[in-house]
Amino acid sequence: MDQTKDTSNFELRKKLKALVTQAQNNEIKLQKLQRQELALISSESLPQLIDVILQQYRNEYELDYVSLLLIDTDYEIRHVIEFMSPGLLKLPTLIFSSNHTTLENVVIAQVQEGKANTTAIQKTLFPDFKEEPYLGRCSEVCKKVLFPAIPKDAASVAIIPLIRNHKLIGSLNLASYDSSRFIAGSGTDLIKRLSAILAVCVENSINNEKLKLLGLTDALTGIHNRRYFMQRLEEEIVRGVRQKLPVSCLFIDIDHFKAFNDLYGHAVGDEVLRYVAEIIKSQMRMSDVLARYGGEEFSVLLTNTDTHLAQEIAERIRVTIEEAILTVNNLPDDLHITVSIGCTTMIKTNDANTNVSFLGETLLNAADHALYASKGAGRNCINVTDFDEIATAQSMH
Repeated sequence: MDQTKDTSNFELRKKLKALVTQAQNNEIKLQKLQRQELALISSESLPQLIDVILQQYRNEYELDYVSLLLIDTDYEIRHVIEFMSPGLLKLPTLIFSSNHTTLENVVIAQVQEGKANTTAIQKTLFPDFKEEPYLGRCSEVCKKVLFPAIPKDAASVAIIPLIRNHKLIGSLNLASYDSSRFIAGSGTDLIKRLSAILAVCVENSINNEKLKLLGLTDALTGIHNRRYFMQRLEEEIVRGVRQKLPVSCLFIDIDHFKAFNDLYGHAVGDEVLRYVAEIIKSQMRMSDVLARYGGEEFSVLLTNTDTHLAQEIAERIRVTIEEAILTVNNLPDDLHITVSIGCTTMIKTNDANTNVSFLGETLLNAADHALYASKGAGRNCINVTDFDEIATAQSMH
């Protein structure tokens, strides 16, 4: 009798210990989830949010690979990212699709290979249903589309659809080399909660970036405006000083622009501005910054660029514009346009005078000084002004 009682007590203690352990594990999971939710909600920009999703989430949950697919029907999201944080477009873990059929094809491939329940998965095929996350093995299509840069085949994956207002806006995709990490039907409640919060954060973050973009864009040419240029100028000077990298600046002025307006009217003048902006943009690298500085003047910030390379870029811009021919409706003749360019380069090799405002003002003044020298030399040419000479002159005043 006592032996039976002892056995029963042992089993009860064993069950109680298992329940306590499970409760503790659930508490840890909940704390992790709360930390991630807080990080997502408190993200101040789209780049920060993407970092939380692709890096912090991966580290927090010890995942082998995380990717984010965004449905970008009209190229709006990519345009915003290209304008505000172009480096994000190089991430292999940030994937864009023009429609939701990309995700549909992945899920269909899972079904066809017998790695998912057809009824459950078909709910994810259209944006008008309550979508269910897919947990299980990964097909070749799944790997190619959602995990393109994974070092080796994933043993199990989770494809988590992101839904806003009954519309599929993308998916969070998790991969593990452990086949038991993601099993159909396990832990979907927490995943669904994460999906709902993440979808709201992604949508809000994209909308906020669009609003920012409106305030930092020149309405006529579609390129950056002076306000954005000044923000980036400060950032690049700080980076250049810290990493001892050269920062070059170009000022570009359309020659005899007033004559275009006086002779042909402001509509043609606007067309010339748009045309020149497009040509300059076509000659720049993704890391460079182009802005309409004011009137017919454009400013270009060339990151990690010495004087020699800056002159090469400036000459390429000048020649391309000179050789281009602009045809405007209702004008009997084609327009031939030229530009004058001023160039300067800041290279800080020591810690003397690292005042960011002073350095930024000096860079602009030096580029402006060089531009006026180009105009004085007959226009349609490039002039370089020594940054240190202008800095010395300014510090004496």
